[in-house]
Amino acid sequence: MKKNGKTSGGKVRYRCAGCGASTSANPDTRAKDLRTALDWLMSKDTLESHRLPARTLQRKCELMWSLIPPVPRDGVVHDVLHLDGIHLGRDAVVLIAVDETSHVAGWHVARNETSAAWNRLLSRLAPPDMVVCDGGGGLLKALHETWPETPVQRCLFHICMNITQLTGKHPRYESSRQLRNLAIELSRAHDRKSVDEWGVKWLRWEARWNAFIDERRRSADGRERDAHERLAKARRMLRRLVVEDQMFTFLRFGDMPTTNNRVESLNSRIRAMLRRHRGLNLERRIRAVCWWCHQHTVSPENCEWLVKHAVTDERLDQWYENAWRNAPRTMHDQTGMPQRYGTGIEWNDFHRSTPWQDSN
Repeated sequence: MKKNGKTSGGKVRYRCAGCGASTSANPDTRAKDLRTALDWLMSKDTLESHRLPARTLQRKCELMWSLIPPVPRDGVVHDVLHLDGIHLGRDAVVLIAVDETSHVAGWHVARNETSAAWNRLLSRLAPPDMVVCDGGGGLLKALHETWPETPVQRCLFHICMNITQLTGKHPRYESSRQLRNLAIELSRAHDRKSVDEWGVKWLRWEARWNAFIDERRRSADGRERDAHERLAKARRMLRRLVVEDQMFTFLRFGDMPTTNNRVESLNSRIRAMLRRHRGLNLERRIRAVCWWCHQHTVSPENCEWLVKHAVTDERLDQWYENAWRNAPRTMHDQTGMPQRYGTGIEWNDFHRSTPWQDSN
């Protein structure tokens, strides 16, 4: 469609170059604007280096910043899911689930990385054959509650880093040096042979240094403490992991990952995107991460569908208002909003074009 003068009322007339038909209706460019904004968000271009003028690009991005992409719910049973959260300062975290093909299977925005927040993400995903995670932030509790039958593989690299944090990179004691070497070997275990060799070395280390680690001392306040607290803490952590039987779950399934590198790689790409477009406020950073996750699902919806079905600010305000009206008065803070961050809105509202009819 090309501009073809104006009507008698002063409205711009458009004419089709192919068939010659004329119309005065303005073409809907929202889908094109959204595509332009998403291409810019996923690219390395800044406002100044983009082909469009900065003001024009900002105007085209207004639609993207006013929408929230829907979270898919495909119900696919994956071979393995990698779970981790990316923190945006102290006020928000985006919990992400990544499948074995490095596609995003789901995400959830929360205030903190708690078991309640993880439960909301896990409850809308089908239980996979195995889960790989770092085991922090209430995730293990959520897995026990939501997916009790799903085997868990703790990230061996995270275990190595946790031990290194206690022993240091250059330990002073021989026992700490040997323990750190054991942690490094653990992160490289990938088959039954390497796991068995590590187990033998772990038992030898325990037998040699148990008496040394068990030494006690009396502090100034009269209490008895471990003489080597950090080393004793590292030993307790490894003992607990051995008892929980979550370090070598991958051996039951054959060729399965032992680390959370797949989701950590996605996290690094998300952080690189936020660095390229630095200066965004918290709300826009959250939406940028959500858009990144949506565009990296197996089959993201096209822009024409998103313009019509994505969550708008008006719908979000209406849901918060409904949550405020229906929440018990004891669950409100001084501002009048529900105290439970991210739990006041019915989750199904994000996945329906019509208002969700609550049975309550």
